[in-house]
Amino acid sequence: MAEIFMYNLNSKKSIGIKNICRALNIGYREIDETQYSYKLSFLLKICDNSQKGETGKINDEMLYLIGFNDGLLNIFLKLLRSKKCSVALKAVMTETNVNYTSIELYKEISAEHKAMQSGNSIH
Repeated sequence: MAEIFMYNLNSKKSIGIKNICRALNIGYREIDETQYSYKLSFLLKICDNSQKGETGKINDEMLYLIGFNDGLLNIFLKLLRSKKCSVALKAVMTETNVNYTSIELYKEISAEHKAMQSGNSIH
């Protein structure tokens, strides 16, 4: 089943995204500051290593999309736009980023987003 981790959403946007998730049978979870330093794989219960990693703050809205196929991803993104619930920082789970903490993921996709906005490449 597909799932979304949600970070720093205002209540209106959070409700809108939760409604989209319910309509598409997508699970969702709001991740709070106490969970930011755990590996995403631990939060997903893929591994049982609860050792904390990098700590810090996430200052922007962010979504982490887990278990999405291309069709579901396209429908979800279209609904986000049509319901005015867009979030600039989004990442789909990969073999690499599942081993990041939420802080590490935030730093990575923030840098990628800034690079794309300025027309540069991060890598």
